[in-house]
Amino acid sequence: MVKRLGVIGASLLCFVIVGCGMTEEELVEKGRAQMDVENYVGAIELFDRAIAKNNDNFTAYNARGVALIRIDKLAEAITSFNEAVRIDSSDYRAYYNRANGKRLLEDDEGAMLDYDKAIEIKPDVTDAYVNRGAILAKYNEFDRALFDFEFALRLGATNPLLYLNKGKIELRINNPEDAIFDFKKAIEMKEDFGEAYYWLGMAEIARDNRTEGCGYLQSASSYGIEDAQEAIAQNCLQ
Repeated sequence: MVKRLGVIGASLLCFVIVGCGMTEEELVEKGRAQMDVENYVGAIELFDRAIAKNNDNFTAYNARGVALIRIDKLAEAITSFNEAVRIDSSDYRAYYNRANGKRLLEDDEGAMLDYDKAIEIKPDVTDAYVNRGAILAKYNEFDRALFDFEFALRLGATNPLLYLNKGKIELRINNPEDAIFDFKKAIEMKEDFGEAYYWLGMAEIARDNRTEGCGYLQSASSYGIEDAQEAIAQNCLQ
């Protein structure tokens, strides 16, 4: 009886970990389920099993790449997305995901090309505009960045980081009122958004509203934003 239970246990373990006897579609679905519970290593093992059954499985390669990004194996993720593009160059998802991986690798030029391609294929991918705009802002391409951010908003984007990044540009180009609106929207979406409180404080100080600005800087400090303390010392302790 003990030996029989051991065989059953091994069989169950095989099913759970590597998906013995499952179809490639079942393996991909099980892999996605493992990603939902943040078991990315287990998910990758299942996607690998699916790929072993069919080396032209776009979905397995694409999902595998996303899982690899989650465990910071960025070069391997890019390779997986390359395979997904090889299989289906008309699907925006592999370009968008590969762009995210390239951005994390600080390959901004490569990321821009992939965001461009993703948008060309599917013009309503809001996060592609948000992420492309963030790269443009990094290189002081403010007009182009604002276009991307505003277009993402028109598409219905509800990302507090979008409002934060847009507000920072508005502040840089001397539009403090617009910046304040954006920072407040970011906080409305994420009440503990310390960085948004910091920039909201700086925007209020920029328009000589020190009392309110210093209050926001205090909030930023309470949320752990180190730069807030220096800003308070420079603007509020006089």
